[in-house]
Amino acid sequence: MRVLHFLPVYAPAWQFGGPILSVSRLCEGLAQLGVDVRVITTNAGLPDFPILQLGHPQEINGVKVFYYAVDQHVGTIRSRHLVSELSEHMKWANILHLSSVWQPLGLPVQKAAHAVGVPVVQTLRGGLGPYSWRQGWWKKAPYFWFKERPFLQRAAALHCTTIQEAREIAWLGLRPPIQLLPNPLDFTQLQSCRKLGQEWRQRVGISLQEPLFLVAGRMHHKKGLEILPKVLKAISQRPWQIAFIGNDDDGTGRRLKLALRRAGLAQRCHWIEHISAEHLSEVYNAADCLLLPSHHENFGNVVVEALACGCGVLISDRVGVGEALCPCPGVRISPRSTHRWIADLKDILDTQRPGSLSAQWVNSTFSSELVAKQAIRIYDSVLNYG
Repeated sequence: MRVLHFLPVYAPAWQFGGPILSVSRLCEGLAQLGVDVRVITTNAGLPDFPILQLGHPQEINGVKVFYYAVDQHVGTIRSRHLVSELSEHMKWANILHLSSVWQPLGLPVQKAAHAVGVPVVQTLRGGLGPYSWRQGWWKKAPYFWFKERPFLQRAAALHCTTIQEAREIAWLGLRPPIQLLPNPLDFTQLQSCRKLGQEWRQRVGISLQEPLFLVAGRMHHKKGLEILPKVLKAISQRPWQIAFIGNDDDGTGRRLKLALRRAGLAQRCHWIEHISAEHLSEVYNAADCLLLPSHHENFGNVVVEALACGCGVLISDRVGVGEALCPCPGVRISPRSTHRWIADLKDILDTQRPGSLSAQWVNSTFSSELVAKQAIRIYDSVLNYG
C-alpha cells in the first residue's frame, strides 16, 4: 500500500499547531507498520530549510517527506513548485490522505488525484465545526460552497477525529462516508511516575502537600478560561495551587492573570510560557487535575496526555474527545456552568489523585500503533470497496 499524505505545513514547523503533530505521528506510525508513506508539503514556517534540499525526499522519523518552496513566506500558503510535481506523486500513490480544509493549495492536489483515479480521504480536523464557521463566515461561506464543497463531495471518505465532529458537519449534507479515527499519541515520553512530578514541584517551588490544578496549551478565548477566576475564588478556603503552561495567543492569558489577581489568587498561580515536549511528562505527573473548560475543542490532545501520566481531568462537554473517554478513570465532564465546576472541583479536592488509574486505559486506546492500524483498515476499505 502506497499512501500519499499532503498538508501545507509539516514537522518541524510546530508553530502552526496540533494538526502537524497529529499527522506526523500518524505517518510515523504507518511507516513503523511497514506502510509505504510519502508526505508532500511546503517549507512554510521553516525559513532555515536548505534550499538545495527542496523538492528532494528527506527522511523524517522514518517517513519520506518532500518539502517544496512556498511562493511567499507570508499570507496564504501556495507553492507552484509543489503543484508542478503532483502528477509524479499521483502516479506513485494508491491513495491520497490530506488535511487541507480552507487551504487553497489543497484544491489542485485533490484535482490531480481525481484526474488519475486516486481515491481521496480528507481530514477535517474541526475545520467545518461551529467554532470555525463563526470566524469570518462571510468570507468562508462562498469559498466553501463554490470551491471546497465540490471536492469534499468527491472524496472517498471524510475523516473525523471524534463523534462530536461527525455530528457537527451533518447539516452540510456531504455524501462521502465518515470514518472516525482519533489523534494518535506518542506515549514514549508520557508515563505515570509520581517521582518525576515531585521533582518538578520542588524545582518550581510548589508544595508537595497541596493539590495542583493544571491548565496546559495556548491561552486563547476558545479555551473558555474566563470561567476560572470565579470558580477558583469559590474554593479559595481550601488549599490548592494552579499552574498555567502555554503562550498567550490573543490576550486571554493577560486578562486571566489580571482577573485572578483581582480575585486575590495571584499567590496560588504559577505561569510558565513554554515547556519542551520532553519535560511535559514531569508537569502532568506533578498535577492532580487538568482543567479544560473550552467553548469548543475538536479533539483535545492535552487531555489524553495528562491521563497518560496519571493526572485526572475536568473538561467541558464541548471537548471532542470527551465521549471517547467516558469509560476512562479520572475523567469528569461538565457543562460550562460556574456552580457545576465549583461542585466538581470540591469533589476533586476530596479525591486522592483522581487519574492514578487512567494511564493504562489511554495507552490501550490512543497509541500511535493502534491508531495507525485503524487507519490501515480505513485505507483498505476505501481501496477495496470504493
